[in-house]
Amino acid sequence: MKMSKRMSTIILWVVSLGLLAGMVVTFTPGLSLTGGGASRGDAQIVVNGQTLYDPDIQQLRNNALFNTVTDGEVGQDLQRLLADEIVRNAVLDQAAARISVSGGQVRTAVNDFRKDRGVDGARNDPAYLQLIGSAGYTDQTFGDYLRDQLRLQEWENRLVKDATISDAEVDAFFESHRASYQSEEKVLARQIVVADQQTAESLRRQALAGADFAALARDNSLELADRDGAVGAAAGETTPRPVGRPALPTVVANAAFSLRGAGLTDVIAFNDRYYVVSVESYQPAADLPLDEVKDTVSADALDAKKSGIVEAELERLRAEAQVSFPATSTLRFDNPVLAKVGDHEIKAVDLDRALYTNTQIQQALSPATADLIVGLFKPTVLNQLIDTEVAYQGAETLGVPLVGTRSGIAQAALNYIGRDEVATAEDIGTYYADNQAMYTFGAEATVTKVEFSDADVAAAFRTALLGGDTVAAASEAAGGTLTELGRVKPGDLATELDTALFSTDAFDPLPGGALAVSDVLVIQQPAPAASEAAGTDEAVSEASGEDLAGDGADAAPAQATIDTYVVLVADRVAPRVRPLADVYAQVEQAVLAQKRQAARTAWLSDRRAATDIVETSVPDLVLPTDTLQGTDATAAPDAAADETPTNEEPPATEEAPSGDEAPAGEEAPAPATSN
Repeated sequence: MKMSKRMSTIILWVVSLGLLAGMVVTFTPGLSLTGGGASRGDAQIVVNGQTLYDPDIQQLRNNALFNTVTDGEVGQDLQRLLADEIVRNAVLDQAAARISVSGGQVRTAVNDFRKDRGVDGARNDPAYLQLIGSAGYTDQTFGDYLRDQLRLQEWENRLVKDATISDAEVDAFFESHRASYQSEEKVLARQIVVADQQTAESLRRQALAGADFAALARDNSLELADRDGAVGAAAGETTPRPVGRPALPTVVANAAFSLRGAGLTDVIAFNDRYYVVSVESYQPAADLPLDEVKDTVSADALDAKKSGIVEAELERLRAEAQVSFPATSTLRFDNPVLAKVGDHEIKAVDLDRALYTNTQIQQALSPATADLIVGLFKPTVLNQLIDTEVAYQGAETLGVPLVGTRSGIAQAALNYIGRDEVATAEDIGTYYADNQAMYTFGAEATVTKVEFSDADVAAAFRTALLGGDTVAAASEAAGGTLTELGRVKPGDLATELDTALFSTDAFDPLPGGALAVSDVLVIQQPAPAASEAAGTDEAVSEASGEDLAGDGADAAPAQATIDTYVVLVADRVAPRVRPLADVYAQVEQAVLAQKRQAARTAWLSDRRAATDIVETSVPDLVLPTDTLQGTDATAAPDAAADETPTNEEPPATEEAPSGDEAPAGEEAPAPATSN
């Protein structure tokens, strides 16, 4: 069974933080609240009566994310996100504080950690201490950190221990996550494996020219030669059997499966050998019936439901937290409402979390990109958050009990909408006809260039080839400069050579093979430097037709050129459109992806039209603002904090079975990129 996490996506790419968005920081060594310090420092924040000081938040504050940009709107966003993460961690720690963890449990957790990372045993004590020290821990503080994590895990276990899943919920989960429960994609293929690239290229050219691939494999392959190269065939057999990716080395499998239909791969180097694979047919992953995967689906649905329970409890704790900032605090928090979807508010920190926890944004984040993030990505991600909430609220109209986190349910709703789309033969034929370029192997050529300084000599060389001489012999006799250019595609060579190879028919076939010879090409090249030989200036001047002295003493001389005469000898392969039969499965998948996306987009558009959506124009924030909305910086510890928003992310249109990860989308299959 294939547990795919690439499922349909209408709404772009915002990445989920995981099971608990705020808990990511707590559960990651080096990012926990408590850093351990001798001095308490200044009081920074009070959460439900608990005062947190500088050392309590130092490791989180030192996280590179919160220090990459410190000025302007992006700096304000990151400071707001930092404050919110501190509060979320604090309320979780408080919720789990009454749970008892023994010293033995902590020692076991430390030992498990050391074993997993290969630093177990007394002899590895220095390596262990170095490892945890790189994250800012001592042996004592790391044990304290693991104790906190064990408490939190037990808190979560107790929270979800009574959760159950109904048959209706299992059915709904399966219908909205079909792409997660599929058979393995397979190919029917033969391979040739040889020890050098030149031989592999030659055999590939022969196969392209129509030679029998099985015979080539039988006569040349270092592997499966006794089976005519048939992948998956048993001893004594010569017919390939359908195989999955593990039957081939990873890089070879990637090339073979990327064809998504019948075709021939490029030469692929792996482990000092060279592979050519001829795919005879491709079998795409197919949905499995619920009966075959019901136990797995039930477990996945229950995990998703538990994730939703934990997320909801975290949001409740955060919303009810009493938060204030002492006068000594350097933290900032201003959390305006950016949009309302029905009765649900999307606040600034929700946008911060969705935006700045995205891996791509983090990689690009810098002062130089801050304006781009503010002007382009923030509006885009806010719209995605609105779409998430629209889909979440729309899930209630579907009449099926979807389970999971808020974003997970939104994704599941979108998946459910497109579940029954089908690709008819007419749809497939139309799509194939309209997208011929996607199913066309480009032109290519294997080229030898022979260069001469005299046009008559070049012409004589060409005549000798047409008369049956070999390229090497004719070049040596004529005194040409022979260069093997190897296998090339359009755009690989200089313009003059590229045009001759791929945009003209100025080639004549040579006797006895697939090679053809070009006309004599006149190519201008820079002339040799004047100092290289006596009389060079005169020769160059005559060849270029220019007076190198120029009209004035300060005039820069024009670039002198000379004519060279080039003859190309090439095995040219014209572009080939793959027959529909060879790529039928690929086209069908593309049509299905397109139709499902269209259905989901239409449903989401209808839901938006039926939902009261108000986007708020937020003025530029003024810093510093050392209070949560509605709280005073010097308020008592039990002063009520303003309502804090939930932490949903825009949905991809499928949710991973675990319910804690926003998977990538089920995209239309990419066109073949190798021949």
